[in-house]
Amino acid sequence: MKRFDHFLRTMCFVLCIGTASIALPAQSLPEAVSTNGLLYMTGGIGEDEAKEFLSLAPRYSLRMMFTSPGGGYLADVGVRIADAGGKTLLDTRTEGPFLYIMLPAGRYRIIANAGGSEVARWVSVPRRGGADLHLSLEERAARGTNASCPRCRPSVGL
Repeated sequence: MKRFDHFLRTMCFVLCIGTASIALPAQSLPEAVSTNGLLYMTGGIGEDEAKEFLSLAPRYSLRMMFTSPGGGYLADVGVRIADAGGKTLLDTRTEGPFLYIMLPAGRYRIIANAGGSEVARWVSVPRRGGADLHLSLEERAARGTNASCPRCRPSVGL
């Protein structure tokens, strides 16, 4: 009888632990941040978080994704958003390959930089729906090349 009680307790413990681990929520997304009255969210590292970000895309009027020319996702990208008059509205660094922001309808200048590479684009945010912007940045510093000379390589054995 003692063996049966021990078996039942063990099974109950295993089931409780298994159920508790199933009930744990998935890794939560970074919280949206408000700067200058603009709500934005950045992140998307890992497959689960990237899927969650994509599901939230319709809530934001400008959705940006940052990649390397080879298609790999980039994080820690410096991003500056300015209105058509040149006034900086947001100056931040991404925490993942996605940056979603609520902007009023209008025309904006986006400047992004990573690893010694910088790209600038104009984007128009419509009154309804939103705009998607995919920016590809060269990761020169990450590959060990000189940002001012893409063909230069560091000397071996330094």
